[in-house]
Amino acid sequence: MKKSTVVAGLLIKALVGLGLMAYFLSDLDLSRFLVTLRSARLDYFLLALAAYLAGKLITAARWALLARPLGFANPLKDFVLFYYIGMFFNLFAPSTLGGDAGRVFYLSRNRTEESPRSRAESAGLALISILADRAIGLIVLVWAGAAGLLLFPQYASLIPQSLRFATFALAAAAILGWALFPLGDRVAAKIDLPLVQKLRGVAQTYRSRQGVLLQSIGLSLVFHLIQLWIQLLAGRALGFDIPWAYALVFFPMVDILSMLPVSFSGIGLREGAYLFFLGRLGVGAEQAVACGTLWLAMLIVSGLIGGVVFILCRGSTQRPA
Repeated sequence: MKKSTVVAGLLIKALVGLGLMAYFLSDLDLSRFLVTLRSARLDYFLLALAAYLAGKLITAARWALLARPLGFANPLKDFVLFYYIGMFFNLFAPSTLGGDAGRVFYLSRNRTEESPRSRAESAGLALISILADRAIGLIVLVWAGAAGLLLFPQYASLIPQSLRFATFALAAAAILGWALFPLGDRVAAKIDLPLVQKLRGVAQTYRSRQGVLLQSIGLSLVFHLIQLWIQLLAGRALGFDIPWAYALVFFPMVDILSMLPVSFSGIGLREGAYLFFLGRLGVGAEQAVACGTLWLAMLIVSGLIGGVVFILCRGSTQRPA
């Protein structure tokens, strides 16, 4: 891909994010919005930030669980450092693509493996571990949203029918995909391509380690509960309460929307989603967008912390420690 094409794509995504933010801010009372942000309680914000950073330790542990069956024997400390460096790279790329690329690079470069492999093979397996990590996190997120819609119909009624249907469809698709694994394995066995057989072997590795998958799902649930608590803390920082049950219903949708690779760090998408979902709860537009802005501030601060880790580890030729 030409460098000019890449630059043009990044520029478009930056313009999309800025355009969305400008659009939402144009409908707000800007002075009231700024007053709302300035009056946010610092203690609640710092507690939410600490919870967010702690949550990333949990997701790093989940990644380590999923990487070890693929032959990576690095200590947990390595995965934590790589994850935090990835948060720094996320500041400069759409969605989480920059962070994921950074994690692939660092894990493959600083690998501690059970058996020798080429750098290219290690990079491929590192990528697979990250895709597995993302997939399990997304599946649990969708399942949590579907559970919220079923358990709390009084809040589910605030969600458009199309979004409810999409949530249930994705949750069912994940279960169906697991049930159809044996059929997919038989089909893949008949395809005589090295890449297909490599992926089939990886899938069988995970399938045979259901304990690892269950632990990963458990860690994802803990991380999701932390994220829900952060929503409550952000609301209280801005002077309003978000019911826990409603956070369970709407936050998975906010998180998924902000993952779309159309802007940097989900800028504009996230704030628009908060405006929509919190608005249906009766929260004022200025407070709703401010809630999304606080979440963005947490992403930036955590990314800068990752930048410090990156600088400290940059001179290391082996494992960053």
